[in-house]
Amino acid sequence: MAKKKRRRKKNNQQGIATIIFVLALFVIGGGFGARYLIDNYLDQPTTTTHKSTGETAEQRHQHQFISKMEKPAVNVYKKNHQVLPSIAIAQAIVESNWGESQLYRQAKNPFGMKGSYEGKTRLFPTTEYVNGKEEKINAYFRVYPTLSAAILDHDAVVARQFLPSGVTNYRTAAKLLQSNGYATDPTYAKKLINVITTYNLNRFDSY
Repeated sequence: MAKKKRRRKKNNQQGIATIIFVLALFVIGGGFGARYLIDNYLDQPTTTTHKSTGETAEQRHQHQFISKMEKPAVNVYKKNHQVLPSIAIAQAIVESNWGESQLYRQAKNPFGMKGSYEGKTRLFPTTEYVNGKEEKINAYFRVYPTLSAAILDHDAVVARQFLPSGVTNYRTAAKLLQSNGYATDPTYAKKLINVITTYNLNRFDSY
């Protein structure tokens, strides 16, 4: 009888050991399965979110152009308080088509400033509005050494010829630029205001 009991006890111990071994394999396998789920499934929403909220190439280019214009526009305004940064940046966007124009790329002239700068000038094609109609012409435009030089010169010319001092409202400034003849485009003020509101450019005016 004693031998049978010992044999049963031994069999029970082997059975328990087998169950523990199987459970261990299950836990380990489950761990790998969980890891697989984490790596291959749970990451997917993050990737999808990134793609859904990520910028397009065009948006990235636009934000980069605004960033490039922001610092010099703000610095010049802090120095002379002539042209609001929002107006300067919006004009650069409209005039240079987000920095894509030949004039900007080849002459660092984002504002379409005609004439010469320190004796430097260059002929470029441009569009003018005569009696409300578009006309393609060639004209001489200023060539600048730096973007900061272009903004400084632009602000000085605008303050001297097109904007009275002390204008701190971008809507008023945009309308004055058009009514005082800065541009021949009859929708110029509307374009500036639309760009400023769309990209919240007036946030730079409080610097």
